[in-house]
Amino acid sequence: MEKVFALPNGEELVASVLGPGEGRGTTAVQHEVYSFLTRPFDPWMVPTEGGFLAEFLAGTDDPSLADTMLVGRIDGTVVGTAWHGTDHDLPEMGGYGFVFTEPEQRGKGIAQRLTELSISGFWAVGGQVSYLGTMNPVAQHIYEKNDYRHYNGLTFRALRPGTDADTFDETFFGRAGDGEVRDIRLGDIGAYTGLVMLLEPREWLVRDYTEAMFYAPPAVQASGCLRPFFNSMTRHTASPANAWKVLINDRGRLVASANLWAPTHAPVAANATMEFQAAPAYVDRASAVIEAALEDAAANDVRAVRACAVGEARLAVLREAGFVEEVVQPAALDLGDQRVDVTVMRRDLG
Repeated sequence: MEKVFALPNGEELVASVLGPGEGRGTTAVQHEVYSFLTRPFDPWMVPTEGGFLAEFLAGTDDPSLADTMLVGRIDGTVVGTAWHGTDHDLPEMGGYGFVFTEPEQRGKGIAQRLTELSISGFWAVGGQVSYLGTMNPVAQHIYEKNDYRHYNGLTFRALRPGTDADTFDETFFGRAGDGEVRDIRLGDIGAYTGLVMLLEPREWLVRDYTEAMFYAPPAVQASGCLRPFFNSMTRHTASPANAWKVLINDRGRLVASANLWAPTHAPVAANATMEFQAAPAYVDRASAVIEAALEDAAANDVRAVRACAVGEARLAVLREAGFVEEVVQPAALDLGDQRVDVTVMRRDLG
C-alpha cells in the first residue's frame, strides 16, 4: 500500500506501507533501506538492532510476528523510515522503532506522517498499547502528536483512544487464571516490553540487571525500551542454554518472564545469569516460570545460575525458586540520593 502526503513545503512524500510478509526479501530495495537506516559510515544502532532490522526487511520466518515497515520517499529517494511490531494472533501490544529521517530532510513533517500511519494501522487491527523509546525532545513532540505519552524514563506509550491511563496497567495485566508457561517468541516484542516497563511492583528496583534496567524514580528510570528484548532474544536464539520462558494468562497476555544468559567461552560456560519479571497479579507464579527456564538450562549443561535483587519482595521470589544468598555487594546500586546493597542469589542445578 502507498499513501501520498503533501508536505507543507510543497513536496510530496510517498509512504510505502509494507505489511507482514509484503515487499520483503534481499533485493536492492531492501538493501537500500537497510543501508539508509544503519548508516554504515555513521552508525547509530547497536549490532543486535541491526541484525533484527535485516531479519525484518528480509521477512522473518517466525509466524508469531506481525510487523509493518514504513518507507517514505521524496522524488524516489528514501528520506524516512519507521517500523511497528506486534503479535500475529493477539495484536494488543506493539513496539515502535527504527524511526529515522534523513538529517537534511528533517523539519518537513516526514516522521510525523509515518508515525500517524503506523499508529492508525495498529489501532485498526485491535491494538491497545504501543511502546517506544526516545530521549530526543523533537522526536518526543512528534510522538505526542500521535497520542504517545511519557511513561517510564525515556519510554513513551500510546494507549488506544478512550482508555483510562491511570487504571490500564492494573486492568490489562490483571489476574485471569494461573496461566501457562511457553517459550518466548518474536511476536512477544510489544508484550515483553510492556512487562519490563511496568511501574509495578514498585519495590522491585531491579527489572533487568544485565541491561541496567532499574526503577527507582525520580533518579533512576527506564534507560531502554525495545533494546532488552532484542538483546535477550539474540542470546536466546544463539544458544539453547539461554533458556527463555514466559507465562501467558487466560486472556493470552504475557504476565511473567524468566530468561538466562550463559557465556559461551569454556571456563564459565556452565554459569548463567537470570533475569525475571512478573506483573503484580502474577508474582505468586513467577517461581513456576523460573523453574521452567532452569529445567531447559540444566538440560543444556548449565550448572549454576545467579540472579540479583534489591529488597525483600524480589528476594522472596528467588528463595521460593530455590535460590540461596551467595554474596551481598555493598552500595553497588546508585539511586541518586542513596546507594543500596545488591544481593546475588545462586541456585545450583547439579
